[in-house]
Amino acid sequence: MDLIFDNLNFMHWLTLGLAMIIIELFLWTTFLLWIGASAITVSIIFYLTPGVDGLTQLLAFIVIAVAATYLSKKYYPVKTIDDELNEKAMTYIGKECKVRSIEDGVIKVQIGKSLWFAKGSELSVGQAVKIVGVDSSTFIVEPVIN
Repeated sequence: MDLIFDNLNFMHWLTLGLAMIIIELFLWTTFLLWIGASAITVSIIFYLTPGVDGLTQLLAFIVIAVAATYLSKKYYPVKTIDDELNEKAMTYIGKECKVRSIEDGVIKVQIGKSLWFAKGSELSVGQAVKIVGVDSSTFIVEPVIN
């Protein structure tokens, strides 16, 4: 085991880092991006300070990788299209709209020129409803009582 760690040098870390970044191009997760960047950082550090043993290099990589991953999740969260739709849907809470269709239990309400899925009970087409909540990007609606 010591033999493996004794032979580590900056080129091993550089190769590992570039490989992880290339793999990340196909995965689209951004997780391997930070691990790969950590390996490249370790490569640069140990290129500038040669002669450091492999176990120290490995520990430095682990510390930098964990810190980079934590900071990336905290300051650069990955937003998906579902997150953006959910945020947009939340802005409509409290607004009134009309039921445009009910087909096979699927309710659609119209806001502006767009149709959104909705959940509710005792609804009919053309009925005015009020948006009281959001579940994912589906509105939770209640009939408007005049």
